[in-house]
Amino acid sequence: MLIGVREGWGPAFARAAYPLWFGQGIPNGGEDNLRAALAACGQGAAADRILAMAESPDLLAALDDETAAARAAGVFGAPTFAVDGELFWGDDHLEDALHWARHGTLAP
Repeated sequence: MLIGVREGWGPAFARAAYPLWFGQGIPNGGEDNLRAALAACGQGAAADRILAMAESPDLLAALDDETAAARAAGVFGAPTFAVDGELFWGDDHLEDALHWARHGTLAP
């Protein structure tokens, strides 16, 4: 995902990877999920390059930095949705996060 954010296809990758994980049970981060999600977001031809980059020391260090920043913000699991400083954890709270984004509250 970090590579996708840097290269501009991160959101499309996330929209492809999470349904594979939650809808089809293909573990997130596993090669089957990665290759399928990369193909679905138009990066299938670059999959070998992307997977090799994902193992590079530079990218692993950047991922450690991003993980530390997420922990500092209170993130402890996936998926976590952050909206205006509010955290919503778990697939079952996606609708709450969307409601908060639209209305600034959870109240109806």
